[in-house]
Amino acid sequence: MSYLSTKRASRFATGIFAAVLALSLAPAGQAQSAVQAGGDSSASTSAAPAKNTQQQLDDLQKEMAAIEQQISALKAQQEAAPSVQAASYVQTPAAAPAEAAKISLASLLGPVTISGVVDAYYGYDYNHPADNTDFLTPFTANTNAFGLNMVELIVDKPPDATSADSRFGYHVAAGYGNAAAIVNGSDVANFYGLPGEYSDEAAANFYLKEAYGQYLAPIGKGLTIQVGKFVTPVGNEVIESSGNWNYSRSLLFYYAIPYFHVGVNAKYAWNSKIAATFYLVNGWNNSAIFHNTTFGSFGLNSAGLTYGTSIAYTPNAKWAVTENYFAGPVIDEIASDAGGTTINDWKQLSDTVIGYTPNAKWAFALNGDYGFGPKTYGFEETGGVTVHPAALPTGYVQTAPSVNWWGVAGYAKYTINPKSYFAARYEYFGDPDGYAFEDEDDPTLHLHAQEFTGTYSYNITSGLQVRGEYRYDFLSQPDFEVGSGDRTVKEQNTATLGFIYSFSSANAK
Repeated sequence: MSYLSTKRASRFATGIFAAVLALSLAPAGQAQSAVQAGGDSSASTSAAPAKNTQQQLDDLQKEMAAIEQQISALKAQQEAAPSVQAASYVQTPAAAPAEAAKISLASLLGPVTISGVVDAYYGYDYNHPADNTDFLTPFTANTNAFGLNMVELIVDKPPDATSADSRFGYHVAAGYGNAAAIVNGSDVANFYGLPGEYSDEAAANFYLKEAYGQYLAPIGKGLTIQVGKFVTPVGNEVIESSGNWNYSRSLLFYYAIPYFHVGVNAKYAWNSKIAATFYLVNGWNNSAIFHNTTFGSFGLNSAGLTYGTSIAYTPNAKWAVTENYFAGPVIDEIASDAGGTTINDWKQLSDTVIGYTPNAKWAFALNGDYGFGPKTYGFEETGGVTVHPAALPTGYVQTAPSVNWWGVAGYAKYTINPKSYFAARYEYFGDPDGYAFEDEDDPTLHLHAQEFTGTYSYNITSGLQVRGEYRYDFLSQPDFEVGSGDRTVKEQNTATLGFIYSFSSANAK
């Protein structure tokens, strides 16, 4: 109630009280006048007015009691008025609204992740080769100059079992740079082209590293099926520098194993310790299968489907063991020239990777490869036509009953602090039959190679990493060029400064 309302109520109560007081006095005055006017009236005559006066007094008392109740009610309202006024004018602070959900790139993309890497470097070769090229490490071949190892963009949507639609996923990775050119050049389909003609795609610096669809089949605990192009599971190192401890790649990565496969694979994890993946693919670095073409010196071209398996065993948090095996038919150059299509020679590879992490500071890895199987053929001039050497006629010789290659690499990593670590690698690669290092000008040049690499890595930011690396390579025969002359040596010392920037939408704010 307002101040004016309170004042009016007070005046109203006072007026009522005055009126009641006047009424209470009026009967007594009238009675007194009557008595005075009557003089010696009789007792009977005076009794009636007295009775009337008493009745009026009783009625006035009742009215006074009613008025007092009304006044009490008005006072109660007046006392309650300030609380009402406070309720009307003093506003209680509104409850703070719930904090709105932050909108980020990760929330907009949902289950889809966009990630990538930019990898550049400066390489220095103490031999100063005339062409500024290191033939032993093709991803980082530029020496005494800057180079772009890789720019890569990845779109990934993994499958899950939350709904029928979510069981489908996909993965696409495309890149540009030195590494892309090397991987492209290893693909016989790019080198020759699908019609069997030479294609300029072999030298392209752009490549589609991976492109496959995924399906999580509701079988047991879940069977993951991939169809398309995917990187090989073989080896301890990957194409991206960011996924390796050292900056440069190992000899085993370049010369003992494939880069990728095209086909299908199915993975099943029985439990948290054991998982197995089975592969049916075109071969090694083959987007297509050719029965009449060989390519390069990397152990003959695939002539049919290749079969593979990968068994991963993780007994505890410290140990991890993976065993890979791939085998498939290949075609020989001489057999190809003869138009042969029935190939019984198989190229096989066994690859083992063992990881050991004893504590948060130290980590170790061991990688071993052994490959064997494909035969190479030659012939002596007889004036005849080259034929498939299933049954070698007179004048034909089998130049190598089998080809073997093998190697082992050991790794150690020490974490200095959350931002930096030091990693070292030593390896030996044996190529007694010229599987990887065969020289057409000098068939006897079958190299054995060793290398030691030390790498220091420092994270400037969460996404930017700088690596300084020293590498020493040693060959069994001199094949490293020195300067602009014709002199070659067995040893090569290189220093590399790498810059790796990685990003992911999962980390975007």
